[in-house]
Amino acid sequence: MISRILITIGVYCVLGKLLCDIDPGKEYTWYSGIWHGLFFVANFVRSWFTDALYKAEIYTTGYNVCYWIFSIWTVLGSLFGGVGNARRRY
Repeated sequence: MISRILITIGVYCVLGKLLCDIDPGKEYTWYSGIWHGLFFVANFVRSWFTDALYKAEIYTTGYNVCYWIFSIWTVLGSLFGGVGNARRRY
């Protein structure tokens, strides 16, 4: 069980590096806020071990709003998303 979780987090971190690496010198808008919010968990874990950012340093208000909405949605989905599937019987 624990190894499955670690492998999943590792895969998401690699995907975060490939698809959602945040450039500290670039200004990001609302669309990037959605994308960065979806990869929040992966980029947050990456920030523990590398110098990767989990949120842009230069951003618009739209980025900030979208980032927080999708970050919270991602965290809640990560914590509670798989619970209902375990009880389902076919």
